[in-house]
Amino acid sequence: METNTPKNTEPGLTTSSNDNAGQPPVELDDLQKKVQAYPEKQWILFQRLGGAALGLLSGYLLTFFSSYPSIGMYGTIAAVLIALFVPNLIEKRVKRPVRQGRVALMLGLGVWLLAFLAYMLLQGTPMLGTT
Repeated sequence: METNTPKNTEPGLTTSSNDNAGQPPVELDDLQKKVQAYPEKQWILFQRLGGAALGLLSGYLLTFFSSYPSIGMYGTIAAVLIALFVPNLIEKRVKRPVRQGRVALMLGLGVWLLAFLAYMLLQGTPMLGTT
C-alpha cells in the first residue's frame, strides 16, 4: 500500500533535496545571484511593491487608457498581458517565486477599480443605463 510519507527518514533531508540528487547544479547569472542573496523579508517587500505597481498600471490601462476610442482595445489587451504574463516572466528570469507579488497585483488592481468606481459615482456618472 502506498503512503504519502517519504521513504528516506534521515533528519534534515527532504524529498526536494533527493529529487535534484542526480542533476548538476543550475548555473545562476549575476541578477539571479543578487536576487537569491536578498533576505526573505526584503524579497517579500519587493514583491508586494512591484505587484502593487503592476496592479495599478493594469487598472490605469483598463480605465483611462481604454477610454480612447481608437486605441482603447490595446489598453485592455496590455492590462491582461501584464497581469497574466509579467509575474511568470519575472519568476523565470530571477528563479525565485513571486507568489506575494501576484497577490499584491490583484489587490492593487482591485483597489484601483474601487477607487475608479467611487470617482465615477462622485462625478454623477450613471452606472446603469435607463431606456
